[in-house]
Amino acid sequence: MSHHPLDLSDESAVEPGPWHYGADYVTVYFKGEASKLSGLVPAPFRVADGTCMAYVCEIISVSEGGAAMVADEPERTVYREAALGVKCLFGDLSGIYFPVMWVDTEWSLLRGLVNGYSKRLADKIVMTKLHPLNPGIEPLGAGASVTGYCVKGAERTLRVHVKIEKPGGAPDLVSFGRTFGLRRYPTTDSSQSGVAEAVEIQKSGTKFSEVWTGAGAVEAAVDVGRTEAIRGAVYKSGFTISGSRVLQRL
Repeated sequence: MSHHPLDLSDESAVEPGPWHYGADYVTVYFKGEASKLSGLVPAPFRVADGTCMAYVCEIISVSEGGAAMVADEPERTVYREAALGVKCLFGDLSGIYFPVMWVDTEWSLLRGLVNGYSKRLADKIVMTKLHPLNPGIEPLGAGASVTGYCVKGAERTLRVHVKIEKPGGAPDLVSFGRTFGLRRYPTTDSSQSGVAEAVEIQKSGTKFSEVWTGAGAVEAAVDVGRTEAIRGAVYKSGFTISGSRVLQRL
């Protein structure tokens, strides 16, 4: 069995970007209580109108020039993610900030932290998988139910459920604008320089396909107050992240 070790010639635990992503999402859009959400969103960002999203997804990701890893080292290209995002403002800019984002692999955790996502390592992330040739399961479509959830220790940190009603399209997916994050690396010795930056994660080339919409429900371990579901969606998406741009040094 051939093995191609990660190139650490740049002395980094994260391979250089850009990084390319293709994901299967189970997403619920909802309204939370602004007073509760404000406790989850750090300055300099501020909560917009209470609009949020929660999702569980399975992602296939490769770095630029790393497509061969899909065949050679697939365990380095597949991971699952569960996240809660809040619509926010930075000055006049509108976007989304993710107070919590769980992943199930260390390499995706490190890559996210470098770019400004508040990632944590989950013990288990699970989502419904429907196979069109399984005679005992209804295929993805109207009437199907799809669920995803994240577990850390004894706690289920996030659960999303969608009861599909009809086919949809990209306009049915709530647009938040930019993606905000924080890069924080404190000092552990007086000789070090710490990092504290509000950033915009640079995403491009976003595409959507196979969109289905329906009724959604969300349960979160973090307190978002009373929730009002807007809609649920099941879809595929692809995009590229090239890095993160500093908005403000804190």
